[in-house]
Amino acid sequence: MSEISKIIEGCYDCELCVEDCEFLKQVCETPRELAEKFKAGFFRENPRVPYSCNLCDLCERLCPEDLNIGKMCLEARQQLVKEGLAPLPAHKHVKRDQEWSLSSSFAFSLPDPNTTGCKRVFFPGCNLSGYSPPLVIKTYDYLQARLPGTGIILGCCGAPTRELGEELQFEEIIEGLEMTMRELGTPEMIVACPYCYYNFKHHAPQFQMRLLYEVMVEIGLPETKRTGEWTFSLHDSCKARWEEGLQESVRTLVKKMGYRIEEMEYSRDMARCCGVGGVIPLVDFDLAKNITKLRTNEAPFDMLTYCGSCREAFAREKPSIHILDLIFNPNWEEDRLKPPNKASIRRENQSLLKSQLESRR
Repeated sequence: MSEISKIIEGCYDCELCVEDCEFLKQVCETPRELAEKFKAGFFRENPRVPYSCNLCDLCERLCPEDLNIGKMCLEARQQLVKEGLAPLPAHKHVKRDQEWSLSSSFAFSLPDPNTTGCKRVFFPGCNLSGYSPPLVIKTYDYLQARLPGTGIILGCCGAPTRELGEELQFEEIIEGLEMTMRELGTPEMIVACPYCYYNFKHHAPQFQMRLLYEVMVEIGLPETKRTGEWTFSLHDSCKARWEEGLQESVRTLVKKMGYRIEEMEYSRDMARCCGVGGVIPLVDFDLAKNITKLRTNEAPFDMLTYCGSCREAFAREKPSIHILDLIFNPNWEEDRLKPPNKASIRRENQSLLKSQLESRR
């Protein structure tokens, strides 16, 4: 059964999801109404609509029938691609970034140069790499020291390609990563980005994955210097919605460092999106900006994230920092005030990271 049919048959017009979704508020009264429009071809005449959903899954968490409007919007995107009506012209920037992150300018793999063989790999993802090469290097050095035999793979999990609705291209990305894992001789991957983890978990079950922050709780934090009394508003990535272990491990690490967390109303499995999910800023920048502001307005303290993309989104509105900054960046108090990196800087950072790792061969 298609996602459109599921919503038409299952939605009882309770409007619970609409109350907490800025996207739904501007396109319909109820999900059933939107699904009926989609069934009649509305998304072909208005392709920007399915591309304006964050795909964050909050609607499924709120719905008594576990219906997911994001899945319907993704299905519509995939259909638009099949019919040659998408990706949209506005998505050229996503296409360019994907091509870059999969090219020799960034894509790279390396077994642990200090040992023979490769027991596992660290996959930092493209967002963390574009945000801060030093954090990736320091995290990798830490893993190598605590878990000898750890290699590293630079690249993208393919989430942006999948969100555009390009299924075949996404499958090719996963196949390429699988080939790299086989060449390194390990199926085990330590993943830093919750978006990458979500993507692999649902679409690449052949990877044996562990989340970086759960691993860090298990093997112990490096020595860190506490810098005064700090309380943070912790943002849970929407892709960590169903991962209680990840949510808890991040909180454990923050507490072990001696900092405090102020839980926001929309936390853990109820978390709101940062605004950039679903690649929506390219088709509706104002909506994305409003969603980001809605989230930051909930936070009485500086934002603390464990997703590089979320950190960059919030940095436009208020001081924001990544949890790895607290652990590995001695200048994090200053850097929490930095604006988000421009796309060109992200690409420069990715290339710099690769060159630094290449020197270890």
